[in-house]
Amino acid sequence: MRTSIGKRYWAIAEGYIPEQSTGPAPDMTSHETACILNTNEEDASIELTLYFADREPVGPYRITVPARRTRHIRFNDLTDPEPVPRATEYASVFSSNVPVVIQHSRLDSRQSENALMTTLAFSADQ
Repeated sequence: MRTSIGKRYWAIAEGYIPEQSTGPAPDMTSHETACILNTNEEDASIELTLYFADREPVGPYRITVPARRTRHIRFNDLTDPEPVPRATEYASVFSSNVPVVIQHSRLDSRQSENALMTTLAFSADQ
């Protein structure tokens, strides 16, 4: 069985964390998530950089996904080097030392009729 799948570079062109939420926290708090799968025999060391329409990029945020594990990263929880702003459009670029697979999802709970969307991130090795 092949143990290494994925790519080392990923991009999510669309990002936005709504400022408001309805429902019980933390489960129903509006959020963005990067779901990262590492099938390798070594840990994935990932650097994440955020890009904005009206200011310089922020990053790197440093993320580790242990070997042969998955990790779901809520952008809402990222704080170093600075918190991800709410109600602000952004894009994200991931760089990993080993191939990984990244899926993006968003829960928008600004109204009681919640919306959940998910998509595979764009992958490109350099």
